[in-house]
Amino acid sequence: MKYPIQFLLTLAMMAITTLAVADDGIRVFSKYAGYGHDTAVDMVEDGFFTSLTHAEGKGTFGRSTLAISVEFIPDDSQMVNCPEGYGYELSFAVVPDNFWAFVVTAADHSQVFGLFNSGWMCMTENGIRWEGQTQGFYAGGTGRYEGAGGTWVSNFQGVNLDPVTGLRSINGDVIGTLYLP
Repeated sequence: MKYPIQFLLTLAMMAITTLAVADDGIRVFSKYAGYGHDTAVDMVEDGFFTSLTHAEGKGTFGRSTLAISVEFIPDDSQMVNCPEGYGYELSFAVVPDNFWAFVVTAADHSQVFGLFNSGWMCMTENGIRWEGQTQGFYAGGTGRYEGAGGTWVSNFQGVNLDPVTGLRSINGDVIGTLYLP
């Protein structure tokens, strides 16, 4: 079941991107900052819980809010991405029939949706500071972003503040190209 759904989503992403090639698209650049916390959901049952992040952004989407869901898993293969002093490597949990997601809500309440299931994160040995990168695709939206497509990359970093609830800070940026029908 996992592969047919991921295959269909991949085909849809390729179709949207292919249709958009004729258009130059909108260059996306946005900075964001906010906080996140752990939920009670552990999709992979490894002790790393799904997190929910809330942030405010400014850039291509104007003043906006951002909500992100994601779960990480330990992954030693990501060490090549980690700077000195960051010795704990993670990647995004791949869950059958699931993409991690974000929603950007613009000031006019139009929304753009993004999906992803690849990227990495590195954490300091003491588990306090972290940084990472993810990439994915735009998968529609509402209002002026209805039918949006394209791709994006986000670089982010933050500080873990409360090990009990997983409260953390986050700031980062998003770059990419957005295609509108």
